[in-house]
Amino acid sequence: GMSGSVLGDFRAVARPHRIVLPPPASHPMCLADVAAEISRGNRVLLLMRHAERPHLSLEDPTFGFDLPLTEAGTAAAEAAGKILAPLAGSVQFRSSPMARCRLTAAAVARGMGLPDAEIPTDPVLGAGTHYFADAHRVFETIRDRGFWEPMMEYLGTGRCDGFGERDAATDANEAHLLPLFTAKLGVFTSHDSHIAAFLTSRRAGVPYDRAHWISFLGSAAIIIAPDGFRRYVYCAPR
Repeated sequence: GMSGSVLGDFRAVARPHRIVLPPPASHPMCLADVAAEISRGNRVLLLMRHAERPHLSLEDPTFGFDLPLTEAGTAAAEAAGKILAPLAGSVQFRSSPMARCRLTAAAVARGMGLPDAEIPTDPVLGAGTHYFADAHRVFETIRDRGFWEPMMEYLGTGRCDGFGERDAATDANEAHLLPLFTAKLGVFTSHDSHIAAFLTSRRAGVPYDRAHWISFLGSAAIIIAPDGFRRYVYCAPR
């Protein structure tokens, strides 16, 4: 579980860069809480991890670009969409170019009753993220050292071979994505490494390790108040 989650509160990140360390939250948000946030006049952007996929080979320099979802993954993404369906009147989708993220966004949209939803792709949600200063070097680092050791180094220190400095990259990713988000709800599908780094930078996640990781369909939720005040919290996929 994510029982150690904390909730982050910040204004206009990096402009000026004023960080307010958050208090611990008693529990993370879940998808069923999103409608309540929006009913209070907030907007919610979910940076959502794709649904379950088959095994990803560390030898694949494309990071599994064409990997599909499993049947269970597709069903879970549609079920997540059903939870969010009351918000179908003002939702916007965006996806990493990788197949598993595009398929996830499409399944969530179907679950919301929007089978023809427009789902633009955005490299910043995928291998074009600011978290990867050099995507091929990231591939080589993970191929040579495995996934977990470099990832824990990156989350813990903000640096790792091939990666962009974590907090600056988070600011850059958010500065790219926020102006593109104009609806009340955003479902922007991405990857576990990106979401873990985002939540870590925003002081809105537990210290991540193999036992506490971003689950399939888990999200970094950016909750935007009418005055622009932003809160950050892990959103569990239920």
